[in-house]
Amino acid sequence: MSKVPENGEEMASEASGPVAGEAAQAKAGPVRSGPPWKQIAVAAGGLAVTALGAVVVTLVATRNSARMANAAAYAHGLLDGANAARNGYDFDEDDD
Repeated sequence: MSKVPENGEEMASEASGPVAGEAAQAKAGPVRSGPPWKQIAVAAGGLAVTALGAVVVTLVATRNSARMANAAAYAHGLLDGANAARNGYDFDEDDD
């Protein structure tokens, strides 16, 4: 739309029309697709640090007594399996 001022001349807005929009896009330069490699590297590094921190926190939170209890339970399970095998239990019978 154009406005008519008091002196009778028409004024067109600078951004109106397809030609003005194309000129503005041409000045902006080419559009890059995807984030730059530096952002990807920073994100990957942050993910690695987060994963390493989670592992460290988990290992610190697990006390020696819990690790010993888990090892003892595992050893008892192995002994129970060995005793069952010695007594003739068929482990493949349940897999039918």
